[in-house]
Amino acid sequence: MKIREAEEKDLKQIMEIIAEAKAYFRANGIPQWQGEYPCVEDIRRDIGNGGTVIEEEGKIIAYCFISAMDDPNYAYIEGEWCNHRPYIVLHRTCVSSLSKGKGIGRQFVTYAKQKARQLGICDLRADTHEKNASMRRMLAKENFVECGTIYVSDGSPRVACHLVLDER
Repeated sequence: MKIREAEEKDLKQIMEIIAEAKAYFRANGIPQWQGEYPCVEDIRRDIGNGGTVIEEEGKIIAYCFISAMDDPNYAYIEGEWCNHRPYIVLHRTCVSSLSKGKGIGRQFVTYAKQKARQLGICDLRADTHEKNASMRRMLAKENFVECGTIYVSDGSPRVACHLVLDER
């Protein structure tokens, strides 16, 4: 498996994985990503700002947006972040149906940690739907702390998670 930054040519395969994720959420009663979001324009914007893919045997098997950009949805939290320092965010993580359970989410976290260290950043943040047990489980295994609730642009609540890499 190889992790790399996404390119425009990857868009079709990324959207196929997102469609699989939407179907998985629907089948498992998770009301996340059941509308237009994330759409092609979201992913195209991600690609310009740090979208990342994992490739196996020349085929993309997973996608995640990993960036040092502040998320405006994180400005208000019911609860409290571990600190208020700059952070790397992980968003729109999705794995192809055939590749679930292979530790791919952990690879994205490892990549985000490397990116953070390169930029002198000591924190990672992510959020997910409260019913997205697989993502919550992965984040917990990676030592993220659930800090409270944030609200995404459509007003839906999400579990806010934070990982402190260094206590500087």
